[in-house]
Amino acid sequence: MYKLCKTESATKRQRDIEECFLTLLKQKNYEDITVTELCEKMKMPRKAFYRYFDSKEDALYALIDHKMLEYDAYTNNKSNTPRSLTSELEDYFKYWMGKRELLSALDKSSLLGIFIDRSVNFPIGDRVSISKFLPAEKDEVGHKILKFAFVGLCYTMIEWYRSDFNTPPREMAKLACRMLRVPLFPSLSDIGFVD
Repeated sequence: MYKLCKTESATKRQRDIEECFLTLLKQKNYEDITVTELCEKMKMPRKAFYRYFDSKEDALYALIDHKMLEYDAYTNNKSNTPRSLTSELEDYFKYWMGKRELLSALDKSSLLGIFIDRSVNFPIGDRVSISKFLPAEKDEVGHKILKFAFVGLCYTMIEWYRSDFNTPPREMAKLACRMLRVPLFPSLSDIGFVD
């Protein structure tokens, strides 16, 4: 597990290690990166690394989680303006479009599954009122429905990245809106199943 830093200088140092890790990840496969190599590149002793992370995996998790926190801050800066689902999703696509190097590095090492898992399990309860979107559902069920939708959104974003962002973010947002608003099977009986 990575450590939660209590001071600004410790937080900066942890982020510097994560960015160095990302630099290495852009150059070589994840499996080929060692803590020793990372420490040499950072010009720090191994014990300094372990002040912030328990393992190389934790550095990866921290890198992804902190990019999610950056996204959170990115969207919170716009919270004073009226927002629509389309504009929220457009911001989502714009943000990740700007993270091409991260996505590419993760993709090269077959780590996008971890990215999806960390993204989907990123705590959203403080920002999204499940009961507002799914008033008829219990919180536990609502969270599962929201995660199901978010996995689809993450996968759509990854496919968009893999197509070299060949569609404008606004168009991707409109597509994502349709995916979220229009049920796949309004009635299962329409396709020969019992509801």
